[in-house]
Amino acid sequence: MRTRILTTVVLLLLIVSGARSQNAENQAINDQVKIFTTLEMRNLTEVWIDKYRQTNTDFNFELTPVSRAEINSKIEGDNSIAIVMQQADVSSNIGEMWQLTLGREVVVTVFNKANPLAKELAETGVSVNKLATVFQNNNKNWGTLAGNENHKPVNFYVLDEPEVKVSVAKFLEVDLTEINTLESLSQANFLKAVKNDVNAIGFCRLSAITDLDQQDFAENIALLPIDRNKNGRLDYYENIYASSEQFERSVWIGKYPHSMIYNIYAVSSAFPENAEINNFLSWITSSGQVLVAQNGFTELVHSEKQSNLEKLTPPVLMAEYETASTRSTAFFRIVVAFLGVLVVFFVVRHFIRKQKAKAPLLNKTRYVKLLNEASLDFPNGLYFDKTHTWVFMEEGGRVKMGVDDFISNVTGDYTRLIMKSPGEKVKRMEPVVTLIRKGKQITLNSPVSGTVKEINESLVADPFIINNEPYGEGWVYKIEPSNWLRETQFFKMGNSYREWIIGEFSRLKDFLACSLNIMNLEEGKPAFQEGGELMLHPLKDLDPKVWEDFQNYFINTADTH
Repeated sequence: MRTRILTTVVLLLLIVSGARSQNAENQAINDQVKIFTTLEMRNLTEVWIDKYRQTNTDFNFELTPVSRAEINSKIEGDNSIAIVMQQADVSSNIGEMWQLTLGREVVVTVFNKANPLAKELAETGVSVNKLATVFQNNNKNWGTLAGNENHKPVNFYVLDEPEVKVSVAKFLEVDLTEINTLESLSQANFLKAVKNDVNAIGFCRLSAITDLDQQDFAENIALLPIDRNKNGRLDYYENIYASSEQFERSVWIGKYPHSMIYNIYAVSSAFPENAEINNFLSWITSSGQVLVAQNGFTELVHSEKQSNLEKLTPPVLMAEYETASTRSTAFFRIVVAFLGVLVVFFVVRHFIRKQKAKAPLLNKTRYVKLLNEASLDFPNGLYFDKTHTWVFMEEGGRVKMGVDDFISNVTGDYTRLIMKSPGEKVKRMEPVVTLIRKGKQITLNSPVSGTVKEINESLVADPFIINNEPYGEGWVYKIEPSNWLRETQFFKMGNSYREWIIGEFSRLKDFLACSLNIMNLEEGKPAFQEGGELMLHPLKDLDPKVWEDFQNYFINTADTH
């Protein structure tokens, strides 16, 4: 009898363990990450996976090459992604899918730094129309390009890669067969040709001329500046070619022709809630970026990496309990929640009716606040600086410092601050406080030199105080100044500050018109109507790219106006 019982128990355990094993196997299959990749992205994707698995050995994946047309039909559920590359201005079947930019290939026009017209071209740039005219002209010379009597010939070279040739044809609006007539060179021969020929103009990938060790362009090679608005000069928002860092940031912001950019995307049917996929994409965005450059592509800029990591942060979801033992509890919670909603509904309705009875005209008219000189405060007794900060010397000799309400009315409510610590030294015109709104940020420079003696602790818990009371409880620091008498000559008060702020409004309108319109130039969609009134908080809901542009071309240049 005991033997039978023991045998039965053993059989039952085997059956249960077998079922569990089968479930585990099925679970493993279900948890397998399916990665699809187009042909041009296969090598980079394999490199990413191999490197990632060195530290994540249990990464369970299946890699499948597909055509771009197959992506929509292949991706399904939350355990599959595709890695593709396509031009930034091309609509395709991935347009409606969840996307994350992992890198890019940027096609650039370069010339020899020793060219006699280099200084002139740096000021005027070259319009695409002129470049196309010279390219198609049998008598290709620099005089046609620069508008002078220089009859030196222009020698065109192109990197022997299909994406480069397609981009250049689209950029110049010429037939691809015309591009194919150019001398096509390998990367080494291309660099040699441009370096040795002062009359050279070449088309290649950005990574081909970027020195990874020096983080700058290859010796004796410069980017040919493009005059995008064709006005015969290189305006401040077009002047993006001085360094590789500035240029790459400007590409991300949208200041470079989209026809010359191929973006590398991870695409999925929806936000990747699968932890394996999410971790893999986070790794590519951070540690995996070095492999982007090593494989001939252009890395993401720092701000773009931060934006990606925030985009990959999973939304907070309520857990679902499916076991039979908790269904009754779940039902009870639903009932309680429903009753709670009813109670809140009736209380709110009662309150609204009561308010309407007291003030029947309340909220009949909605006033939209505009951003102009009249919307700002100009308190007497404060010094204002072009850093968009204010200072006031207290009786003890310490200087209280804060942020003017122009900036807070432009950006919207702050959600976090990054401040100096007591005891830290600060210098005039060096970064002193970073104002953050939902991950987007700007950094203001210090109006004075000295030592931080006290910070406004209340701002740590409630940064909104700066928006609400910029000249009162919203002060930021108390500083012991080290060069007060000399630095006061830079400050403004009263009408002087008011006149300067009027100029800042004009500059803000110009910034929005130029910076936003240039991003939508290819689509022909104006992003800002010149001469129109500014609404309150114009930067509030704009892309982080615009905030970075605002930092570089408005905040960082304010002291020159």
